[in-house]
Amino acid sequence: MKTIVVCVTSDLATDNRILRHCELMHDMGFKVLVLGRQLPSSPAMPVLPYASYRVKLPFTQGPLFYLSFHIWLFFFLLFKRADILWANDLDTVLPCFLVSKLRRQFFTVDAHELFTEVPELQKAPIKRSIWGIIEKRLAVKADLFITVNHSLARYFKDKYGINPSVIRNVPKRIPLTAAHTKEELGIPESDLVVVIQGSGINKGRGLDETIEAMSLLSGVHLLIIGGGNAIEDAKQKVSTLGIGAKVHFIARVPYQEMMRYTQLASIGLAYDADPCLNFHFALPNKIFDYFHAGIAVISGPQPEISGLVSIYECGYIMKQITPESIQWAIAFYQKHPGLLATHQRNAKKAAETEHWDHEKAALAALLNPLIG
Repeated sequence: MKTIVVCVTSDLATDNRILRHCELMHDMGFKVLVLGRQLPSSPAMPVLPYASYRVKLPFTQGPLFYLSFHIWLFFFLLFKRADILWANDLDTVLPCFLVSKLRRQFFTVDAHELFTEVPELQKAPIKRSIWGIIEKRLAVKADLFITVNHSLARYFKDKYGINPSVIRNVPKRIPLTAAHTKEELGIPESDLVVVIQGSGINKGRGLDETIEAMSLLSGVHLLIIGGGNAIEDAKQKVSTLGIGAKVHFIARVPYQEMMRYTQLASIGLAYDADPCLNFHFALPNKIFDYFHAGIAVISGPQPEISGLVSIYECGYIMKQITPESIQWAIAFYQKHPGLLATHQRNAKKAAETEHWDHEKAALAALLNPLIG
């Protein structure tokens, strides 16, 4: 039985992509250990059939966090028996690469995003340069390089001449629990509900513009499900605009509970306001959650998201992300309930194709040669 150690800087509890991958590895016969970190706000871990460990560090962000995490991870991996080291995103690559070379282990990188192109690094050239060196000198030298969509795969191929494998972040096809009701949240039955969800609702992802749009709408309620660095500012803005009665904040919850809220909505919002390359090429898992919930989608012009909306004819694609364009798109659906119902049906049909079974088979094909 070969051992895979999967490394990530998230707190794991709602990191569904990582948990799905680890479950498949376990089912295929690998001994799996997944490593993450424990934050003060971290939910309890779900019951897993494989081992997990979350480290508590004195720092939670910034250079001191990365320094302490890399030192801890390097020495943990150095003295841990393993056959395969699996680095998720650029921020776990350095210790995984070094230990894999010292101990001659198989080294895998799973790039969930363009880490060097996130908004936080655009005005920090020194930090961006350091991460760029790690990407160029270490990450792309992996024995197996995986990413989450074809746009990112083309980016890495054009820049580094590698051929990444694509495993998209799509949910399992499972029976969903009945949706919450509008009455439970104090929402009038006749009002329209829209939702934006995710574990990384960060600045630049359109939340600020969405809240401004809500101040221009009547008969509409917004559910914000999840966490991220944009949440606290969003709560303040909602209070300043005096729209607290129609904007509902829901903290991170397990997947089934999140989907109960998502199914309550009629429309899912999937767009990013910041034009950085990381957001431009993103394919967030929430769009697949919207499909499985059977709700229409309002997206931006990002190619991966808008491409799916166009293929399945399940929503409206905005050319730009502004409060006025968001307000117009939501109001359009208010005025055309028949079209909204059609797009909801088409989203549900999309879920029949867009589910984990297909991606699972592709990942299993990559893992099979590593078993022997």
